[in-house]
Amino acid sequence: MGLTELAVKNAKPRGKGYSLSDGDGLLLLVKESGAKSWVLRYWVNGREKRSGLGKYPVIGLADARDLKNSFKRELAHGRNPQERKKEEREEAVRIEALKTVTFTKIAGEWYAQRESDWSLSSRRAARRMLDKYLIPALGKRPIREISAQELLSLLLDIEKEKPHTAYQSKIIAGQIFQFAVTRGDADFNIVYNLKGTLKLKPSVHHAALTAPRDVAGLMSRIEAYKGSNVVRAALWFSLYTFQRPGEIRGAAWDEMDFDAKLWRIPEGRMKNKRPHLVPLSRQVLELLERIALHTGDSPFIFPSPRSRKVPIPGGTVLLALRAMGYTSEQMCAHGFRALASTNLNEQGWNRDVIELSLSHVEKNDIRAAYNHAERLSERREMMQRWADWLDELREIKWR
Repeated sequence: MGLTELAVKNAKPRGKGYSLSDGDGLLLLVKESGAKSWVLRYWVNGREKRSGLGKYPVIGLADARDLKNSFKRELAHGRNPQERKKEEREEAVRIEALKTVTFTKIAGEWYAQRESDWSLSSRRAARRMLDKYLIPALGKRPIREISAQELLSLLLDIEKEKPHTAYQSKIIAGQIFQFAVTRGDADFNIVYNLKGTLKLKPSVHHAALTAPRDVAGLMSRIEAYKGSNVVRAALWFSLYTFQRPGEIRGAAWDEMDFDAKLWRIPEGRMKNKRPHLVPLSRQVLELLERIALHTGDSPFIFPSPRSRKVPIPGGTVLLALRAMGYTSEQMCAHGFRALASTNLNEQGWNRDVIELSLSHVEKNDIRAAYNHAERLSERREMMQRWADWLDELREIKWR
């Protein structure tokens, strides 16, 4: 027989705690102190479990029965309210914890991780952008809650007086947000949404696609390209290695060190007349393995269709881009370099490593020699991560 409101009200404490049953698993617990609370006994896969429903008299008998019935309805539909409540509590704790992950915290950790790779002037410039512009405006905000519009508003205010500072602040913010994404402290790099919003453009002399969505579209067009396998391979090779068009056009099989996973370009073929090493990612090695079936009998990886003894003509990649529908204002053969440089910088890679990978000449010959000898492992990691990032872009369902 079930309980009555009077029986619940009159339940007195005893020498130790006890319970009164209302039936169907609903219990009134009475502690030694006289405090009363409702508990529901239920079974999952033959094992008894208990869930608290609240304290009496805040929760009366009728309310306790309603909570019991609601609980059991959820169980009947395959949902466990107790586990749901636990998940809700954990989510609430997680959300509160995220509020402590502020822009200042992430920016500080980003700076500490990278400052040893920078020159003194680079450290000072980055610190100035943070301390004078970004942190005063965004520092106390949880990094997940900062919107692209909020950051843009700040950058536009800076741009009114200092366009170059606004652009540099955007680059630094992009690296910080990418750092947060990598750490799991943010879901998306909001700077990707600010492409073309500032008046000052990066110093790029060749038309290039740089927004991730546009890069994904470029890959889709390369995949659908109707020309020869050799030209399609040259397009992929340009995207994954981002070397100069002439260096790619003349790439030879004897330059490929497959054991060391390096493309060794001799000084005679380099614009700066210095030998250059290009680490080969797993994807590029697979590409070379496939194209070897078509061009392995030629000294050149991308031979001319008219003669296997010479490489594809200059302008072949450019003509392919035009055939794919890109105008001269959108993309050119040199644009693969700007495409990679822009995104690698926004992803937070060390600027010196990026410049070295692009084979840009160092003003200081000693520094150039040091970089060439000591930074190959960083360049290997970056080239593989670059290739992986491109592959990930191809899997995104863009709307």
